Amino acid sequence: MNQRKNEISVAYIGRLNPDEILSGPEKTAKRIFAEHSKNHKSTFLQYYFDGRKYGLWKKLWGKETQQVDRNASIITTGLFRLYGILKELKPDIIHIITFERFAVAALLYAKMNSVKVIYNEHGVITHENLKLKNVKMSHRLKDKFCEKRFLTSADKLVFPSETALDTAESYFRVDETKAVILPNGIDEHFKLTGRKRISQGKLKAVFIYKNEFSRTGLELLSASLFELKTDLELYIISGEEMELKLGNNIKLNWVKFIPCQELAEFYWDKDIFLSLNSYDTFSISTAEAMASGLIPIITEQTGIERYICSGINGFVIDDGNPESLSTLIGGISEMSPEKRQSLSASAARIYELISWEEVYQMYLELYREVLA
Repeated sequence: MNQRKNEISVAYIGRLNPDEILSGPEKTAKRIFAEHSKNHKSTFLQYYFDGRKYGLWKKLWGKETQQVDRNASIITTGLFRLYGILKELKPDIIHIITFERFAVAALLYAKMNSVKVIYNEHGVITHENLKLKNVKMSHRLKDKFCEKRFLTSADKLVFPSETALDTAESYFRVDETKAVILPNGIDEHFKLTGRKRISQGKLKAVFIYKNEFSRTGLELLSASLFELKTDLELYIISGEEMELKLGNNIKLNWVKFIPCQELAEFYWDKDIFLSLNSYDTFSISTAEAMASGLIPIITEQTGIERYICSGINGFVIDDGNPESLSTLIGGISEMSPEKRQSLSASAARIYELISWEEVYQMYLELYREVLA
């Protein structure tokens, strides 16, 4: 370990999205990289992912470096350059922070040079490819091979929830002594400042449809709200509009995906956040909505469940019982403004537990632990 000011140099490997409409894994990678580089040398190594933009030579031997600031740099590398770049960097830790197959090459460097490896298993790729995605068999096999290598070779395995760990163990033999449960974090934009605006009249609910992972949630939503007797204004944030059969009491609004800061402003006058998927290893979207004062309604399969005490700062329902959602929304509608305000304020306290600053400190302790 670098002793200068107790600096821990980390080579992050994965995908770094320059935009601010981010998936949970992308947001984790971007935020943890940014937090660590405030006081430590940090390099983010990514691949030439776009095959339509980059030719074979780039994907094998290319290298492009972007210096972000004094401590942070981003290197886009070809597969055969990765080992040499790591040899130049000599990181204290290799942190494979999002699943990307090219990162398997870093395991050889780590083994040959006795460097510690941390791997983030955000979601179980093998499970997602089999159950939720339409993926070619060849891609499934390659993904499963790489995922197994990461899970067996890393010194520490970071899961966002017990749900993720349990799912991984249903496909692979996981050494639980290596496993660490660390949550995703919340951007400061979402921190509730002042008193949450509580709607008068119709409740306003938000549901985010990101991709195929959200399909089961949308099915439960449609089944639950078809017979809803309570007036509800429903906002579905999605990249596309779809045909939905909903009850006459529901006013449906389709909203395009919104960057983080604008999304926090959008939440200001909304009441409920719906996270209804049958598979979700954490749901960073739920955490952000809670920090903004929205009352979460989630299924038991959502990994963020451990942060929700039903009836105190949100509600947990059975995804196999559509009637429970419509009944619950009716109950919230009949609550007094004071009770809804109390639920909202309790939900918002999640920010104190898992802001990105707090979550990064958990990662920093993990780095110190693996180097001890």
